[in-house]
Amino acid sequence: MSDISALKYGLTHPIVCAKCSEDVLQGRSGGLSMREYAAVDVGFTTIGIQVWCRRHNINVVHIDFQGNRLPADFRCIEDPVDE
Repeated sequence: MSDISALKYGLTHPIVCAKCSEDVLQGRSGGLSMREYAAVDVGFTTIGIQVWCRRHNINVVHIDFQGNRLPADFRCIEDPVDE
């Protein structure tokens, strides 16, 4: 697996907490953007992957793999630092 293009930031539809989104839209985030305001944990569960909002202590989404094992790439790539 030498193609690393999929490991670069490419989110087109970020997953956000509905309550956080409402806070930002209603001006209750203290002027913070959604990206700054959101506080989520993402991790594996016994059935798949869950996104949990720490700010509101609620489930955002729980994706059930239905027993399927999907490929995953955990390599961390960084842009070279200019010297």
